[in-house]
Amino acid sequence: MPNNQRYGYPLCLALVIGLSASTAALANDVKVTKLATLRSCGSQQGLSLISDAGQAAKQLLPIAQTISRHKPDWKRVQLLLINMGQQANMGYSLDYQAGANVEAQVLQVPIQWNIPQPGRMYAQMIVSPCLLLSVPRQGYRSIEVRDQTGQLRGSLANVNH
Repeated sequence: MPNNQRYGYPLCLALVIGLSASTAALANDVKVTKLATLRSCGSQQGLSLISDAGQAAKQLLPIAQTISRHKPDWKRVQLLLINMGQQANMGYSLDYQAGANVEAQVLQVPIQWNIPQPGRMYAQMIVSPCLLLSVPRQGYRSIEVRDQTGQLRGSLANVNH
């Protein structure tokens, strides 16, 4: 076997492994922790970042109580509140899907955006579902929240100056 064929395969394999490792370095997994899913979070749909105890105290009571129970380490984390806005029944909810990562300085947070299933009955009451997550304080410049279909549900820019 000629020398160029004997070394060609291992060289290609090393190159592929090297490229895979550099691609993995571009998209880093991040520790995001679900603190709570709540049903009564106010009427405004969107995202908000809670960066300290003062901001936490100004939240609606169910959110403030949840934050107080978890006692976040404000030097290392901040809290991301994802609010679905007012909805007509209990068929609406939010949940965190594991796999948050940082790519190109954007913290990408995957969520499950649940809507009522056709043909099912739900309690008819006004709800405003939200999801409270603990996210690292550093390592990204903006946040994007996408649902299970890839649809952008909210974003925040310039979150770490």
